[in-house]
Amino acid sequence: MTKRAALSLRTILLIAIGLSWFSGAMADLSDGLVAYYPFDGNAQDASGNGNHGTVNGATLTEDRFGSADSAYEFDGNADAIYICTMKSIVEIPLP
Repeated sequence: MTKRAALSLRTILLIAIGLSWFSGAMADLSDGLVAYYPFDGNAQDASGNGNHGTVNGATLTEDRFGSADSAYEFDGNADAIYICTMKSIVEIPLP
């Protein structure tokens, strides 16, 4: 086997190993998802589980990318986002 063919074979093997590892790392992120808050103008749970938040004092502001109403600003005076009963959290087994 020539040096070039051995290098090509080694490269192909490394790519194949890398791709097989990468596909395993691409797990479905919604499996076991309890809540998802994209903060797109409100504190609603977008996971479909109904774990909506109630904003108390915090105000919507632009996020780090400059998107308007995509982050909350807390002024340090008892601002909070309350999440009422998250029954789905209780059902999660701890490792």
